[in-house]
Amino acid sequence: MNPAYSIKETRKADYLQVKRFIELVDNDFYPPLSKRGGGIHERVDACLDTPEANFLVARLEERSVSDPLGGFVGMVGCTINWKSDDTAYINFLATHPDYRNYGISRELCMRLEEKLNEHEFKIIYLCTWSSNPAAMKFYEKMGYYAYSIVLNDRGNGIDTIYYKKKI
Repeated sequence: MNPAYSIKETRKADYLQVKRFIELVDNDFYPPLSKRGGGIHERVDACLDTPEANFLVARLEERSVSDPLGGFVGMVGCTINWKSDDTAYINFLATHPDYRNYGISRELCMRLEEKLNEHEFKIIYLCTWSSNPAAMKFYEKMGYYAYSIVLNDRGNGIDTIYYKKKI
């Protein structure tokens, strides 16, 4: 049975749950976000409820008070005005390992696109890496197309693939 969840924008008060969620999925990224400049703390500070960036989060309707994630089961992060005033960049997308294959990432991306379209953004950019075929397939199914590949960018044999989509 699909979990009941709602989607909302995060606020500064969600800092701890956002940080814990990113820590949970850290090793799904290559290299892990904790190993990149500034680590997870800097990423959360730069992307949480700022004029340029924020996260949309899928949060369970029914959640345990003891849940350290506060019911967060998926999250997409976005930076606006990335290349120009009408573009955005998806800087994070992940679903809790226990809640994958329920369409949560798809719903998060669709809601983000709707939100950006309401504010007259025209293009969304993102990137992933060649050792993540599931992400590549997902983004292509969502209508994104690869426009640039940087060979060996993430290590020997691991390319960075840049995608974009007109909305």
